[in-house]
Amino acid sequence: MKHNGRWVRGFGSMIGLADPQTTELWAIYYGLRMAWEREMTYVVVFIERRDAIDLINNLDPAYPIATLIEMITMLKGEAWSHVDIHHIHADANVAANVLATDCLDGEGDLKEFTEPPHAIIHLI
Repeated sequence: MKHNGRWVRGFGSMIGLADPQTTELWAIYYGLRMAWEREMTYVVVFIERRDAIDLINNLDPAYPIATLIEMITMLKGEAWSHVDIHHIHADANVAANVLATDCLDGEGDLKEFTEPPHAIIHLI
């Protein structure tokens, strides 16, 4: 997470076997939850998967991961001053990808980074 070019916070988690769409949806959920818990009220999320945005905006209760999408929708419904989710191309999202894959210790818990890990300093 960045604000005005300044590192605010980052996170990563081992969620197990999941397809890219589900992984992206978990990242949205964790990111929004972290922002809400830290009283950040203006949030813009950038993700690589347009289909994930479509699922959030057009929830199908029969979809296999509808519960996760509902949790995201409920978080979006909190009293934010602004919350929006936008598509971004993978080549513009390199720091997030490195954070998600190279900065974890193999444990399943959510890991929060209050400072940028060494592996991404040159990317932010």
